[in-house]
Amino acid sequence: MTSSETVNKDQNVVLSVGKGATKVASTGISFFKDFIKFLNKGNVIDLATGVVIGTAFTNIVNSIVNDFFSPVIGYLTSGKSLTEKFWTITHGNDTEKRDYTTRSEAAKYGAVTINYGNFLQTLINFVIVGFCVYLVIKLVSLVWKKEEEISTDWPCPRCKQMNKLGATKCYACGEDPIYPEDVDPELYLKDPEAAVKKAN
Repeated sequence: MTSSETVNKDQNVVLSVGKGATKVASTGISFFKDFIKFLNKGNVIDLATGVVIGTAFTNIVNSIVNDFFSPVIGYLTSGKSLTEKFWTITHGNDTEKRDYTTRSEAAKYGAVTINYGNFLQTLINFVIVGFCVYLVIKLVSLVWKKEEEISTDWPCPRCKQMNKLGATKCYACGEDPIYPEDVDPELYLKDPEAAVKKAN
């Protein structure tokens, strides 16, 4: 191989590496631009707000369960926490086959347990979360109740099909014009809303 062939080969390698680097850089820039567009849409802010509120809401629900329901259930079940209610299936390597007071004690001896109390606690949490979400949605819908938009539709004089405000020709039968009787036709063609308001 001559020295000129070696130089040409080295130049080709450098060019291909340069093209690859340019492609990677342009892909990275394109990805970054798309990411900026995504951030500017506002979805990320909404998502972050939802996560923060959801975390705070979870803390409230946990407090309701732990500070209100659990003490009552503990009182009704001889002072034992609901999460510590379980049935022992096998005693594992415990030769004395003792009655365990906590799940951690049972686990220490390798006992197999059905933790029905923990399941009930999770179920109670779920019901409370569902109820609280329902209440919040109801309250929000009452506070920010949307005003019903007044319909500005009127029937075509020929076929009686309803047409939208601003229509000058019936979409169903082609009747032209279709403005209401009390409306000034010239004003209606220029400004339909003003014409309807003036007629009313």
